[in-house]
Amino acid sequence: MRSACGSRVLESVLACRLLEDDDRHPDALAGVRSYLRAVARGGGLTPLDRALLGMPSGRDPLAGFAHHTAGRKRLLMGAILHAAGAGGAPAPPSVPDAVGGLHTWKQAELTACRVIRDRAAGSPVAGHDLDALAGLLLKPRIFEGNHLPHLLFLLALRPYPAYRAAVRQGTDLLVATQHADGGFSVAESFDTWVTSIVATALSEAGTDRGSLARTADWLAARQADDGGWSYTPQATQTDMDTTYTAMAFLHHHDPARYAPHLAAGYAYVRGLQNDDGGWPTYRRGTPSEPAMTGGALAVLAQHCAPHAQQIAAGVRWLAASQRPDGTFERGWSLADGNAIFRAVHGLTAVRDRLPLPPPAAEAVEQALGRAADRLERTHNRDGGWGQQPGRASDPVSTGYALAALGLLHRPSRIPAALAYLSACRRPDGSFDAPADTAAPRPIPVDVPVLAPAYVLRGLARCGR
Repeated sequence: MRSACGSRVLESVLACRLLEDDDRHPDALAGVRSYLRAVARGGGLTPLDRALLGMPSGRDPLAGFAHHTAGRKRLLMGAILHAAGAGGAPAPPSVPDAVGGLHTWKQAELTACRVIRDRAAGSPVAGHDLDALAGLLLKPRIFEGNHLPHLLFLLALRPYPAYRAAVRQGTDLLVATQHADGGFSVAESFDTWVTSIVATALSEAGTDRGSLARTADWLAARQADDGGWSYTPQATQTDMDTTYTAMAFLHHHDPARYAPHLAAGYAYVRGLQNDDGGWPTYRRGTPSEPAMTGGALAVLAQHCAPHAQQIAAGVRWLAASQRPDGTFERGWSLADGNAIFRAVHGLTAVRDRLPLPPPAAEAVEQALGRAADRLERTHNRDGGWGQQPGRASDPVSTGYALAALGLLHRPSRIPAALAYLSACRRPDGSFDAPADTAAPRPIPVDVPVLAPAYVLRGLARCGR
């Protein structure tokens, strides 16, 4: 399942600044300038887009972003705006310079941000940091398939003549990924992650197994040596997010055929669990997240008996992380419904398959009740749901809500939601929906194929 990502202002502005200093790619420069002129004339720009394009932004691009990554996002945002010529020297962040323990591209990305910050402030720049970034640019492919860190590596090294060869090679790799509209996006693809989501939706909806056999084999072949899956075939860093949907699909499709892959996946999930009972996205020891924990519980509930202790700890952490209004921290989505669905998926899977001690069972029922009440309370008059209360309805958020309500056996809102989806469906079966995924958080990236996939997951769940 190919995952075309829409071009973004962020990567396109940084690429434009880079190409302005490189006379080897005039056509690429003309293309990205044309893209940026077109988006500047259009609507729907975020505060970050406006700041990068030199337009009045109105507010802080990170306003309201309360998350455990907020400190390092300040460093990232300052480096981006400075490199784009849209801000002064980046201010020191409220996080230490040490980046150990973070996932692969985030460690390198923050190293590049630190180089940009220190040079802008006139502070000494560590030679070993420059050497490390140059080594990543001299690889045959863009590091981990991730464009934003790659652009920051290039912009960090550009002022240093000793690294000219690395910058030239990295620029050539970047230009080869330019989109037909002239823009650039955050990554080469999300092919593994998107395939796992789309295949799960098709399988849950009852698609003929034979038509998904090649997809299952393709996904099984993408499993990493540690038992997890990464978001794209170009990346080595595995994550709970992709592993959740890859395992959900393989288990639903043919658990006997893929038993060795599932066994390795269970070991990966167990090893990623934090001491507090929750699961992070990438590496054990980084903060636990509700959406990842819901996915992990849904996976482990497929094979409960050997994982009872891990499941019980995860249930306790997830129920305790729920907010009084029934929501959970949104994770990698811009919609409340994504984390609600994933938490509901995990908790109902456990409830239906594993006897829990009375306190844990009571906490699960209370969490599920609060989630159901939240969804029913935030249902829009047109039959759909928006990303947050007061937002216009959109198909993806409506798909999340339908999937959760189907698991919760709360059918009263389903007919109106089906009418809403029927009214906004295009003739080819696709949907027009706002970007829902954030990468990096909280910056939205548009992956259009996810809209019909999430709607289909909702339809399958409520249809049951």
